[in-house]
Amino acid sequence: MARTFRTVGVIGLGTMGAGIVEVFARQGTTVVAVEVGEEALQRGRGNLEHSTGRAVTRGKLTAEEQAALLDRVTLTTRLADLAPCDLVVEAVPEVLDLKAQVFAELDAIVAADAILATNTSSLSVTEIAVATANPKRVVGMHFFNPAPVLQLVEVIHTVITADDVFEDVKALAERLGKKPVVVADRAGFIANALLLGYLNHAVAMFESRYATREDIDAAMRLGCGYPMGPLALMDLIGLDTAYAILDTMYRQGRDRLHAPAPVLKQLGSAGLKGRKTGRGFYTYAAPGSSEVVADALTPAPGTEEGAPGRPVSRVGVVGSGTMATGIVEVFAKAGYDVVYATRGAAKAQAVRASLTKSLEKAVQRGKLTEQDRDAALGHVTGSTTLDDLQDVDLVVEAVVEDLAVKQALFENLDEICRPGVILATTTSSLPVVELAAATSRPQDVVGMHFFNPAPVMRLVEV
Repeated sequence: MARTFRTVGVIGLGTMGAGIVEVFARQGTTVVAVEVGEEALQRGRGNLEHSTGRAVTRGKLTAEEQAALLDRVTLTTRLADLAPCDLVVEAVPEVLDLKAQVFAELDAIVAADAILATNTSSLSVTEIAVATANPKRVVGMHFFNPAPVLQLVEVIHTVITADDVFEDVKALAERLGKKPVVVADRAGFIANALLLGYLNHAVAMFESRYATREDIDAAMRLGCGYPMGPLALMDLIGLDTAYAILDTMYRQGRDRLHAPAPVLKQLGSAGLKGRKTGRGFYTYAAPGSSEVVADALTPAPGTEEGAPGRPVSRVGVVGSGTMATGIVEVFAKAGYDVVYATRGAAKAQAVRASLTKSLEKAVQRGKLTEQDRDAALGHVTGSTTLDDLQDVDLVVEAVVEDLAVKQALFENLDEICRPGVILATTTSSLPVVELAAATSRPQDVVGMHFFNPAPVMRLVEV
């Protein structure tokens, strides 16, 4: 039977440490929270009060429950005050020597059967454990930020962790309402090994001016359904923390994916560490605030619209697949006259049938009126010849993702469409410039990459 932890210690009261304190205190556990000095202790108190106060505002806690929770927490600057704890969770900065020193001191303070856990997100739990006289009682217990909200806890079993220690911590995580996953002692464990490579790539894209921070984040939110964009998430994690995790993973595995983008080090050294300092990739209303405010990189109002565009009232779509049909629906619902060209009458009829079915489903779900459905269908004309696209203002091709096929199509469109018509490709991977080069009007060729299902997904990459 798993042991009961009546008193838990937490070392470090930054955003993560304060969140861990809150997790335990919410479950009725007595918590002793330690910081290195009085100033840091007061910041930690502020983190805890702010987080629980926000929960009260959102109706997740009552004022009475918040008061009781805070009463269960003892704040101190003395490690010696952790002596009665059954479990201590360390959440100090990601520096191996610092963590090893903390564990060596803890080892002489707590009882022989107390469990020592590290919240490290990247460092070797084994190397931390061997700083103690009894490494068998050391385990990894990696929470995710914000700890009171996110369910995941990675429980790291080293080659020397006692089985009962591991099982007790895993059972504790479940009692806290978390979902523990079991991880080997490797840098980054599971989540960060996967996540930080993606985030680092996004930082490198921003650093190379591949796209603006706003467009990079919008692409992943609107195109992939992520709740936050990668650069905003980096700010939430903390750029210094992200750098430390990436650096550790890169040193261990030498995977270029984890080689920290140089700008991470530069911003961190300048004190621009993300939300916690009030500025990172974005600028925030205050340190710790989630409110993004305008700064020198924020696009000025109206600049995203650019210069006045060419007038478009009649659109051509080439293709008969799911994507092409979705693009036809998008334009038709927006009031554009659409001519779609397919190979053969059967495919043209299939597009019409799919379009009718999709619009009818929208009516049944209350997302479209019957009048709007009929109007959209009235805007649409099917064709089996590209020649019927000669009078459109814009053509969007959505044929098979084959460069030779698309190039041949653009050569034909170049001959059929009048001068000034915009030729767009919804390719997801092929070089748009090679399609443009297949025409005599490369300046009129653009990428217009919709996401599937086009009527639902808001993102378009231009």
